Amino acid sequence: MTLSTFHSPLAELSATWLQAVTEAGEMFAATAQVVGHRTTRMALAGPIPSERDRSEFSLMGREKKEAASESLQALGLGFLNLAMAVAVDTGNHVWATSAAAVALASSQSPSQWLERQTALNGLAANAPANPLRLANMAARVMQKSLTPIHHRATANAKRLGAL
Repeated sequence: MTLSTFHSPLAELSATWLQAVTEAGEMFAATAQVVGHRTTRMALAGPIPSERDRSEFSLMGREKKEAASESLQALGLGFLNLAMAVAVDTGNHVWATSAAAVALASSQSPSQWLERQTALNGLAANAPANPLRLANMAARVMQKSLTPIHHRATANAKRLGAL
């Protein structure tokens, strides 16, 4: 295995996490701005908010429910897809490893045994539970599950900042 074999998954993992952390930072900053704006608006509205304020407060509640629902759906679907991918990869790997073990056991010469042993070792070295691959897939699931919240928080920060 070359250095690029190890570098590529690590680089992809780093890029995925960097993007996820950047988007989370944007989301937190936008959320702080929106909470500050809406809290001030609630305080200024007093016990009898205007129609415009009631509309904004209603929108706030609805958006939170929608974003949370979409986020949970993305999280559930993402982890379901992750589990299915790992199961399929594991099943294929078990099948290939079994076939390689049978081929090794049926070797008829030392050179054939060595060749088949090398193939079996290669399969063992490329097990589907590659930690870098799994971490990258999990990072993508997290990123997709935060997307609905990120989208609404940044859109609200832009909209409310313009009011």
